[in-house]
Amino acid sequence: MAAHNSLGQWGEDVAAKYLISKGWYIRDRNWRNHHKEIDIVCIDEDMTTLLIVEVKTRSSDAFGQPDEAMSLEKRHNIIKAAQDYVLSNYLTHLTLRYDTVSVIGTPEAGYTIDHKEGAYDVLSQFQFSKEGYMSRLSRVRHRRGLW
Repeated sequence: MAAHNSLGQWGEDVAAKYLISKGWYIRDRNWRNHHKEIDIVCIDEDMTTLLIVEVKTRSSDAFGQPDEAMSLEKRHNIIKAAQDYVLSNYLTHLTLRYDTVSVIGTPEAGYTIDHKEGAYDVLSQFQFSKEGYMSRLSRVRHRRGLW
């Protein structure tokens, strides 16, 4: 495994332990749908909010905060993956929130965590609606001859 991949995996492990310490239940890690991925999916301690967590890990903050590296395209992919996750797991009754966890450090030198709850506003970037999603899904299936 490449060094940056092992650092990223370590950062996700650190973030997962941190989220569990907050009393949150982790439903999935590294959930994939085609080329889109969600690092961590969890539910808050009140069981009312589904949290989509993007983890960014860097060995130092020399080039800025890790979560600043999230492009608009990356956010759109996470939002689309979250839509698929919510609908495929019948979780439309839960409030949806997008968080980022930045882990700066290494296993040897120690680390710091920066958790941003509600890190970005979904409505300003991509409107979520079950009707819009189903319409998009129907077009894709129709083009592929699936119905």
